[in-house]
Amino acid sequence: MLETIYFTRHGHRSDWIVPVSNGCYPTGLFYDPQLSPHGCNQAKELAQYFVDNGIQLDKIYSSPLFRTMQTANYVAEKLNLEILVENGLGEWEIPEPAPISKLREFFPRINTSYTSVSNHPKVNETMQDVHNRLNKTMQEIISRCDAEGHIKSILLVGHAASLTAGVRAVLEDRLAVVNCGTCSSSKFVREGGKWQLKLNGDCSFLSGGEENNWDFD
Repeated sequence: MLETIYFTRHGHRSDWIVPVSNGCYPTGLFYDPQLSPHGCNQAKELAQYFVDNGIQLDKIYSSPLFRTMQTANYVAEKLNLEILVENGLGEWEIPEPAPISKLREFFPRINTSYTSVSNHPKVNETMQDVHNRLNKTMQEIISRCDAEGHIKSILLVGHAASLTAGVRAVLEDRLAVVNCGTCSSSKFVREGGKWQLKLNGDCSFLSGGEENNWDFD
């Protein structure tokens, strides 16, 4: 049975420094930037956080956007894990991501046999739609992990909106205050059949501390 869930947001984005609109990002999609050098350092510090704390994950799920895949890949390489591409963790109000075949050119750790819980979210999602999507996504991921029996700990790599809605889904509280700085760590532990939030956007392991926190308001 699943015992621990970690949520993180991608690292600092390259377009927060120099916006690019001519499709020269790795996937060729103008809305799919990679991490900045600072974001790569954040992702490396996140990966080291799991190593330093002796945390052995069983699965890593990631949104299909390039910046989340990069973040997930740093952790996957440190812990020698595959990456499960989950559309349900995708960004709010973003067109179709690159296909798995394209992403796998950059991230060979992708497990191509994984079936995503959700289709890619529609561009005109409302805030309620995002929360509904993450309710479905989290319920199904938890159910699948429980059914496998041996899965104890997982990491989900998403965006500010999907992380916030995902944490709220597990808490069953759509008004909960969720901290979601880049490469932060939020941690749930299952106690007595209930999910308890033990860390809410912890950034103590990041050399730059909390950065780029966000909320729906």
